[in-house]
Amino acid sequence: MFSFVKFLQSLKEFLKRKKWIWFTALTFASAAGVLASMLFINSMTKDVASKTYLEEHRLDTNLLDNFLISRYDSLLSIASIVTLNEKVKTAIKSKNEANVMELLEATSTGINAKTNISPIKIRFYAKDYKTENSQNNEFADLVMSSKQNISGIVANKDGIRLIGITPVDDGNSTIGAIEVSQSIHALKVDFERLGKEFIFVLNKNQLVFLDIAHKTDTYHDIDDTYKVAFHNYDSKFYQNLQRLNIEEVIARKYEANKSFYTTYDETIDLNGRQIGLFFIGESSVGGSSFVQITKNMINSITTVALGLVISLILFIF
Repeated sequence: MFSFVKFLQSLKEFLKRKKWIWFTALTFASAAGVLASMLFINSMTKDVASKTYLEEHRLDTNLLDNFLISRYDSLLSIASIVTLNEKVKTAIKSKNEANVMELLEATSTGINAKTNISPIKIRFYAKDYKTENSQNNEFADLVMSSKQNISGIVANKDGIRLIGITPVDDGNSTIGAIEVSQSIHALKVDFERLGKEFIFVLNKNQLVFLDIAHKTDTYHDIDDTYKVAFHNYDSKFYQNLQRLNIEEVIARKYEANKSFYTTYDETIDLNGRQIGLFFIGESSVGGSSFVQITKNMINSITTVALGLVISLILFIF
């Protein structure tokens, strides 16, 4: 050990006598130290950015869940009010389908005219006979047999709908069910209130449940697997989505580029099937965007840390 220390001391004295070798070694050692530090800091800040974006993914998906619950509650509330209408009950019991439809149409028209929510549709189901306007019979039958409400997402001739179904009781017996629904695109309004973007994309295997008008006029290809009703959404966010590799976004759970931060969640219908994807976004443009704030914070940390490293290296040598 003593010999090794003496060797280092003699090497140091030799390098000091040979100034050009000393400064060359100092330069290379400093550069290597700075490079190693930069690589370490870059790895560390990338991890911080990833955790920040993943936390935003968690917050956005929780927000989506809350919006869905709120929509379902609203639809079921409207359905419950309709079930209290004695005229509707009488028409259902008397099998006067035209009269029931007229009453429900008047109700939905009145609600749509007085509120700024996405237009609703109201349908009914009878326990003792099949109605012509019925679409979600399996869920309505379950509601009538269990006397419990059902809400969720369905794909039918009207498109992809958020629905709420509640039983119609006449005394102690159930005589039917009322369904109130909205387009799934109504969720866009909820996110816009918070300055966020929203797009629903449909898995192509669900097209068999839609009518011809929705298949040909509403949904257009976004890639080999998904279609999107692009005219319902912001054109810039739609164009951003077209440029993304959806499979990569699914694997990473987010994408942050110069235009938008984009995250996603699966769209699960009442049968438990994945029928599409929800995409939630936020502009990356402007100093107030969380993406830009994250980048500025990371750049500041990197600059400060690198400055400290360089100062330390200079002090050592």
